[in-house]
Amino acid sequence: MTGRLVLFLASRMLRGRDGAARYLRGAVLGIAVSFVPLVLVMEVSTGMIEGITARLLEVGTYHLQAALPPDLAPERLDELASAVGKVSGVVAAIPERIGTAMIVSERQAAGVSVRFVPPDIFQRDAGFRSYVTLRAGSGSLERQDSVLLSSALAASLGVSAGDRVSLLTTWGENLGGPPRLTPVTVTGVYDTGYQELDSALAYAPLALAQRVLSPRAARVMIGVKVRDPFADLSLMQRRVGLAAGESRVADWREIEYARLSSFQTTKALLLLIMALIVVVACVNVSSAVLMLLFERRRDLGILKSVGAAPGSLSSSFLVTGLAMGTAGTALGVLFGLVVAVNVNQLIHGLEWVINRILDLASILAAPFSATQHAFGAFTLFNSAYYLQSIPIRIEPAEIAASSVLAIVLASLAAYIPARRAARTRPLDILKKV
Repeated sequence: MTGRLVLFLASRMLRGRDGAARYLRGAVLGIAVSFVPLVLVMEVSTGMIEGITARLLEVGTYHLQAALPPDLAPERLDELASAVGKVSGVVAAIPERIGTAMIVSERQAAGVSVRFVPPDIFQRDAGFRSYVTLRAGSGSLERQDSVLLSSALAASLGVSAGDRVSLLTTWGENLGGPPRLTPVTVTGVYDTGYQELDSALAYAPLALAQRVLSPRAARVMIGVKVRDPFADLSLMQRRVGLAAGESRVADWREIEYARLSSFQTTKALLLLIMALIVVVACVNVSSAVLMLLFERRRDLGILKSVGAAPGSLSSSFLVTGLAMGTAGTALGVLFGLVVAVNVNQLIHGLEWVINRILDLASILAAPFSATQHAFGAFTLFNSAYYLQSIPIRIEPAEIAASSVLAIVLASLAAYIPARRAARTRPLDILKKV
């Protein structure tokens, strides 16, 4: 009987049409609205971190890197890469030389890091192939005078596939000799979707490194891909190190520690800020329940006078807070997921609307401004610092944990007025009515 009374009283509070009931529905709406940015930040940040990490692993740092002496002979480098490729669990072993150079075109010059890789890298490395998208030309590096440029780099140099550029590199035993200028052909223009990775990076055939790089100016390594890069790679590091001639082997977590820690710290801070908004919204439940208690004090006095147990009354307020938290959280998760899934379209739409307003403002301001466009183009999401589009990754565990926390907070917020309702004596209530 007590349970039925609690549920009856809670349902009457939630379904009422008086002022206090409207406060309750307002608190539910507040929780829902506050939950939308929390869900959006969770899903967008998770997708962004995973998207950037995947590109760093497959295109940037590999899963493991075996560092080798800079003056290692090409034949020995190929021999060691072949030995590493035979290690159990290794799916690709890419010999590579890396050096800095100045790429010079007819219009512009840019300093880049040139990665000299095997001509058949697209065939050898499935991960590289999956994240490198050719925008123009081909990905072939069969010609020794070929080079692949990112679309951002090609645009800054004013070149396209088929154009000739020059590699300006240092030479000499002590790097103090005259620079070497080597003409090459842009055979392809590519994108990885991560501008920071593309902006100052070019690919050239491994054989070209012997002609353009001083042995002391190159970093030599074997990039290793394994079946499961997220597993414990300590045993694989030792095996690869032995196969590569006792070389030092670093895994991707060590190489990208600073960058990935920065990503996780940023995500944690954003989630903390969004969670505080949800906490404030949940605390608002306490205010709404207090208003309900004030308006229903006469009913409470009568119920206590006829023998209603204090526990039943306090439990009814707790159930009310639980129902409010559940309803607000459910609505917030639903709308948050809808916004998160369509965030790219929403950003493009907002940018379009804001830029049309700025165009109109520029037209109105034209008679008073020396420039044709008084207001520059507005960009809400700058892909130069992030990915070209926002990937979305739905994490059920994160959503479930945050939902349970919000419901618990709403229930706790209703606890204070619930205790007040249970402790108030009927005579004290009726004397004030």
